[in-house]
Amino acid sequence: MKTRYLLCWLSVVLLFLGTCPIAVLMAQNQDNFKGLPFITNYGPERYKAGIQNWDIIQDGRGALFVANNLGLLEFDGENWNRYGLNNTKVRSVLLGSDGNIYVGSQADFGFLSSDAKGKLIYTSLADSLPAATRGFDETWKIFEIEGDIYFCTFERIYVYDGRETGAFEAENRLEISFKVDNLLYSYVVDQGLTLFNDGKFELVQNGDFFKDKRISSIMKYDNQQLMITTFEHGAFLYNGTVKPFQFKGDFWRNEFLINHATRLRNGNIAIGTQNAGLFIISKEGNRLLHLSKEEGLQDLTINYIYEDNYDGLWLAKNNGLSRVDLNSPFTFIDDRMGISGAGYTALKSEELVYLGTNNGLFVWENDQIEPIKGIDGQVYNIQRIKGRILVGHNNGTYYLDGKTAVKIHDENGAWLFRSIPGESNLLIQGTYTGLNLFEWSGSDLLFKQKIEGFGESSRVMEFDGEYLWVAHGYKGIFKLKFSPDYTQVTESKLYNNQDGLPTNVLNNVFKISNQLLFTANAGFYDYSVDQDRFVPNDEYNELIDPGAMLVDMEADEVGNVYFIEQNMLGLIKPQPNHQQIVHTAPFNKIRRLWNDDLANIMVLDNQHILIGGKQGFIHYSPQLDIPQEVETQILFSEISSQGVQDSILFLGNKFSSTKSAPNFETVLDYAQNSISFEYAAPHFESEEEVTYQFKLENYDVDWSPWSLENRKEYTNLREGEYSFQVRARDIFERETEPATFTFEIKPPIYRSFFAYVFYTLGGGFLLFLGFRWLDKRHQQAQSKLKEEQDRVLEIKDNEIETITQRTEEEIIQLKNEKLQNEIEHKNQELTSSAMHLIQKNQLLNTIKSTLKNLSKDERTKQINTQLGKLIKSIDKDLDGGGEWSQFSENFDQVHGNFITRLKEKYPDLTPQEIKFSAYIRMNLNTKEIANLLGISVRGVEIGRYRVRKKLKLERKDNLSDFLLRF
Repeated sequence: MKTRYLLCWLSVVLLFLGTCPIAVLMAQNQDNFKGLPFITNYGPERYKAGIQNWDIIQDGRGALFVANNLGLLEFDGENWNRYGLNNTKVRSVLLGSDGNIYVGSQADFGFLSSDAKGKLIYTSLADSLPAATRGFDETWKIFEIEGDIYFCTFERIYVYDGRETGAFEAENRLEISFKVDNLLYSYVVDQGLTLFNDGKFELVQNGDFFKDKRISSIMKYDNQQLMITTFEHGAFLYNGTVKPFQFKGDFWRNEFLINHATRLRNGNIAIGTQNAGLFIISKEGNRLLHLSKEEGLQDLTINYIYEDNYDGLWLAKNNGLSRVDLNSPFTFIDDRMGISGAGYTALKSEELVYLGTNNGLFVWENDQIEPIKGIDGQVYNIQRIKGRILVGHNNGTYYLDGKTAVKIHDENGAWLFRSIPGESNLLIQGTYTGLNLFEWSGSDLLFKQKIEGFGESSRVMEFDGEYLWVAHGYKGIFKLKFSPDYTQVTESKLYNNQDGLPTNVLNNVFKISNQLLFTANAGFYDYSVDQDRFVPNDEYNELIDPGAMLVDMEADEVGNVYFIEQNMLGLIKPQPNHQQIVHTAPFNKIRRLWNDDLANIMVLDNQHILIGGKQGFIHYSPQLDIPQEVETQILFSEISSQGVQDSILFLGNKFSSTKSAPNFETVLDYAQNSISFEYAAPHFESEEEVTYQFKLENYDVDWSPWSLENRKEYTNLREGEYSFQVRARDIFERETEPATFTFEIKPPIYRSFFAYVFYTLGGGFLLFLGFRWLDKRHQQAQSKLKEEQDRVLEIKDNEIETITQRTEEEIIQLKNEKLQNEIEHKNQELTSSAMHLIQKNQLLNTIKSTLKNLSKDERTKQINTQLGKLIKSIDKDLDGGGEWSQFSENFDQVHGNFITRLKEKYPDLTPQEIKFSAYIRMNLNTKEIANLLGISVRGVEIGRYRVRKKLKLERKDNLSDFLLRF
């Protein structure tokens, strides 16, 4: 693309050279009609550092470094960075051939070098000096000669050879030093200009001429002479003898004070002053340009001038920075030059250039612009017809006599004039409300009458034979035919979207190479006489765009056609092979600046093209529109990864001395699988209109759309190898070579190589286990089949066994039931026996009691004796020894040898207490126990107490529960 672009523009230049005689071309080069250059100001609030700037360099990537009173500034076109450098004021900076950036500051000097990550690290060389030579104030200049670095202070010059630093002093105090053709010159106070040679300061021939004139700059003037500028005494030429340099004209004053001067690549000389801004002069001393606050600089004091790779002029000022586009083909003619309002129309007439705006008419002469009085307001058109300069104005029609405007018709809204083919004495004028007829009377133009039969606004119109085509803003295009005397319209036809036009609005008509060309809001059209309708013009539609909406077109003398489309401005240029090419990219620089109300382009001559601007005019010089040979580079400002912790991978300065697009490689852990890129393209003329396009291979399918965003972030990337590519496109649509950053993200531990080895081995082991399991399962199936057969047999055996067991269980159950019945029967017998004993004892006690009562009656002694015997017999029966033996035997059978176990465990129990315990276990109450034992109820309570004591029961223990559980 770049090669094609360069070849196209070389053909443009060659065509100019081939069609313009050398004398004419030289005369045009001497023509100084132009405006003010583009100026971009950078204030401290923008670069966020101190106001004063002292020195400027540009590295191999294109980035700018500025010596500032708060450190060293770096500007890559997008971002400003500041390096503090021991918090001192930086006065000088130099890019060494070794890639290091050497800096000089207050009481210090050293260099910045980049580490592996592109971070600039400062190393002080002054700190290694011996105490005797360590003391100095500021390092004002740094030079490199044959690999040695010279740090120039006001006390001495220090020479660093890469290993050691030597110090050299003059007899008197030094001032600023200068390098010309690898020779180092120094100004020595009270001596003059000296040459530093082999560690000595040698006064040059007639160098003492300058002992009272402080030198500010020395540069090569020609092969025999040097040009020397001084702060207060102007400039001189030196070749062993000294003579004053002559500034031509009266623009120069020595009171301006020259701070710095430099020779530009085109041979001109740039002079920065203390109180008058910037001057650009020719080698001969002619003033070419003067920029001060009135012309757009933010400060008049210029400390240093630097010409960058793109021929832009950087000004290090006492307050901020400025960049001046000296070699741009575009300049501004606006209120800074004395013109006000939006640019509408212009005309060059000999030594004068007339400029019409919405605020009035102005005239340029000898670099001065002044308004023409009496013609304030909107000026729509300036034309020269038959030697007369005619002006179409909102307030009427005028002609110009030098710098005086004379009104010739009062009707408001005069658009423009058109000559009638074959009628050299008549003119038709388009107005707000139709057409006027004018007639020449000698050299005077007189209004004749309003043309009847047509009352539409006629701002855009062209003749084609006897027909006049009038493009209306929102109705379509009219085709008019006039009466023989042109006093009335005899035929009028309106063509609109029913007649081949895409719409009724925004239609125009232009005459290019004596042929009519119609434009609409969707391309170019021709009028077909045979069809009486409009048809697309394929040639122009293919050349520009079928959807283009042209608003103005004008051709120059050699066939170049300039055009303004709604969104672009360009040039159609004829080629030797009868082809045409279109150039639009150079005009991108002004696409936001032209007047989008009454957009217009004016060809003053082949070398002076004016475009109506929102403020004044934009001047275009085709001869200066030469493609730049320096290719813009894109650079990485910062690359960082994010994840477990943020990590800086690159900081932009690793390739400060190379001119090739950088490429990087790195490996990242999976925990750092988010990565961000910041990038820039230091094409300063594009300012903030550089666009970027990126692509991450192995992730993005295609390049991204072009965008102004200069940062891209990717998050949660999978493991793998990636290559991030980014390229830039400047305002002129030139693309850079892509910069590449290749990186690899390692897989997480569970997706690493060793993990997959583990998975493979584990999988194999699992397969082995699976086969083993299947084999075992087969064996188990066989075994299960055999077991099933055995189980069936076993079931049969078990059924038989179960039947047998069930029969045995039933027999056992029957026996148990029989035993249980017997126990219950025994228990019933015990209970019945106990109850019987209770009843018997109760009866005997009753009888005994009765007998005792009878024995108290002393009727007969014999009867009493018999009663006594009977009572003893009853007592013996109540004692019941034999019955108890039988009872205890039955009781033990029913109650699990209770009496026997009780005797064995508690041998201290008396027979009475054992009986007492057995009766309690049978759950007999106190009264029943008293009857069985033949004691009172109180005796039972005492018995219970004795039994509890011998059984060693606690108070909380229940005697009945204990005996039941025993």
